[in-house]
Amino acid sequence: MPRVKIADKPFELHYRLSSPSLRDEANEIDQDKETILFFHPYWTDSFYFYPQFEDPALYEKYNLIAFDAPAHGSTKVLGISSDPVTWAFFASMVKEALINLNVSSVHVIGSTMGCCPAVHFALNYPEMTDCAIMVAPPALQEAPNWSLTFRECMHILINAVRIRDPEPLDAITSVIFDYNATSHCGQAIKDLEEEYMQLIRSNLANGELNSDKTVPILISLALSRKQLLTVEEAVDLKPPVLIIQGTDEGWEEADDQWTKLLSEVNDAYREKHDKESEIKNVILTGMPRWMSLTCPDVLNPLITQFISSKAIHHIPPIPSLPTSGRRPSKSRGSSIGPQSEDKQFIDQIRKESTDVLASQHGREEIRHSGDHGVQIQVEVVMKVE
Repeated sequence: MPRVKIADKPFELHYRLSSPSLRDEANEIDQDKETILFFHPYWTDSFYFYPQFEDPALYEKYNLIAFDAPAHGSTKVLGISSDPVTWAFFASMVKEALINLNVSSVHVIGSTMGCCPAVHFALNYPEMTDCAIMVAPPALQEAPNWSLTFRECMHILINAVRIRDPEPLDAITSVIFDYNATSHCGQAIKDLEEEYMQLIRSNLANGELNSDKTVPILISLALSRKQLLTVEEAVDLKPPVLIIQGTDEGWEEADDQWTKLLSEVNDAYREKHDKESEIKNVILTGMPRWMSLTCPDVLNPLITQFISSKAIHHIPPIPSLPTSGRRPSKSRGSSIGPQSEDKQFIDQIRKESTDVLASQHGREEIRHSGDHGVQIQVEVVMKVE
């Protein structure tokens, strides 16, 4: 299982790599081919992008690479970070990892909350970014009901990990899948949802998901989901950018903010540079947030179009009925460890002293901050404002 150690930081980033010459057996990129870098959504991992890694239009022409974020998938958290682990911080670690892997430039693609590190990568490392594609980015100003959902999920996460109860974590996975892909997408997506439930249960059982190191990271990443583009940043953004949104599942008035932002950006860009901005947007009627997972036959051609020409000339037909998703041709592999369904085992870990844990980890305080989302403090371990 390949990982790259980040210098002076307590992380070993797990990554998935495919090259045109060796596919999934690759240990390095083909230097004569361009590279696509993928940033996965919150609560998933690099396996999320299997519909792109298994598309010949992509794997035959490009190197493909995706990293598991800290506290996600098979990335190792070796200690407590001295820096807040935000999406921008993750983007900086990925930049270091790419240098270690001799990757000098990339086309960057983010899906939903993965758009946060994608846009920070494009903003901060334009010399390494050929273009960026943001697929269903979070709303610039979040709807109150979604902020409330995140607040409740973080409360559930803290308590479930403290008493090592996997069942509430299953509920978080279900909420995330229902919101982004819906339960109408067929058995393939339901199977993937179950697989992520088992992955998170495994990480809880083996100690990878814990109150000391990984829960504070998950909270910090959730809170930094609003760190996206301002008008000023967008005007100065150097790489071409494509923003793709869908109007199905979860579409809210807040999602229109991207159209309004781009109108402001274009006005400011024309005034400053006397030409049109290189930020484009496409709104796809009836497409879900996780369209990269559920609708690759529509999304993947848009990816190849924009990478090759920095424009969208043709939109593939959009299915009139919800798609069922595509099953992966290969299983995830060894990233999910053995599972324990023994009731006595579950009862035993639930009986572990919460007093001991409290003395080690302090208390958690959750308070709602209205439209500003959630502020969570995990005393001693971290503080997020």
